[in-house]
Amino acid sequence: MSDTKTQVRHTFDRMIPADIEDVWRALTDPDELQQCNYEQVVESSWMPGEPVRYLGADGEVMSSGVVTDVDAPHRLVHTFALTAAANASAAKDAPSRVTWTMEPDDEGTRVTLVHDGFTGRTETWRHVEDGWDGVLDGLVGLFDDGGE
Repeated sequence: MSDTKTQVRHTFDRMIPADIEDVWRALTDPDELQQCNYEQVVESSWMPGEPVRYLGADGEVMSSGVVTDVDAPHRLVHTFALTAAANASAAKDAPSRVTWTMEPDDEGTRVTLVHDGFTGRTETWRHVEDGWDGVLDGLVGLFDDGGE
């Protein structure tokens, strides 16, 4: 029998017209990340074992996790759990995992985001399905629109 947890995932891929170091900064700097992440404020030191929290405009924690792996500027991994403030049903789901991978390319930086570790097609899985597209599109927009 196959493991559902390894099969249920979302994978997103974008070419960002920027150097890998600039993309890394945009993903880890609270002010830059806020611009492309639905205006949520991020709180994290981005060190393995440390928390990561995304706060809404009202200061409520919308999602949280723990940084599990960092290889700046190539890879960032953290767990992910929605809170009741974001989605009451999804708050009951087990934490999942978000992996950001950045690779330099002639056109800029290829960013691949894999959100996996779901225990099935959970409410969290449904909630984030379209959300990550918006975050990645916002990240592209930071650089396409001269947002450096």
